[in-house]
Amino acid sequence: MDARELEGLEPYVLFNTRENAAANFGQQYNGKSIINKREYAALIYSVQVEGKRYFAYNKPEKGEAHGVPQGVSGKAPKGASPVAWIHAHGNDDYGSAGNYNDQNFSGEDGDKSYSRALGLDAFLVTPDGSLKYYDLSSDTERTLRTDMPSDPNNETPRKNNIDPTLNPNPSSGDYRPKPKPFPNLEPIPVDRPKSILDGGLKSIEDRNKREQSPLINQTKLPYHQ
Repeated sequence: MDARELEGLEPYVLFNTRENAAANFGQQYNGKSIINKREYAALIYSVQVEGKRYFAYNKPEKGEAHGVPQGVSGKAPKGASPVAWIHAHGNDDYGSAGNYNDQNFSGEDGDKSYSRALGLDAFLVTPDGSLKYYDLSSDTERTLRTDMPSDPNNETPRKNNIDPTLNPNPSSGDYRPKPKPFPNLEPIPVDRPKSILDGGLKSIEDRNKREQSPLINQTKLPYHQ
């Protein structure tokens, strides 16, 4: 199932791990976040499909230049379980009014406090092209990857040269449907077609004989004047 929309976005695609789902969010939305200079946020959830656990994210919501949209939690599909939340910090706005540091999780009254309110771990995609992870239980963070789209005008050095785009190529995810087995069909006995054929030929021969035989006896009848 491909959930790609007209904007080139693809929530609900299934991945084997939380990190893979988070990385797909970064590849699809960090460029949009940088270009539009707005934060985007989504909920990452787990779901059972064909006896296996997969991860996906719901449709992201657009926030402000420095603020995630409210109500990110509680929007997993029916039967799914929230496992983390993720957001993108937009373009590099470090040094602007308020001295925002968009390359890291914000602390009190910011990203980490929001994780505590949700009771969920957090992922962050930054303007320099990093994907970062915050573990709520240990209150620690680390960089997972540096191959996300990055801001060409980043004040600090970019982690890569991947320019932002609004419509990146979609991903099919990690889920591959199991092939459906053929229905169980009873084997046809070898002699059945022959018996059917023989019966058919015999009936045809009998019909031909009936058509060729006279309906009445063609002997001469007495002549009546």
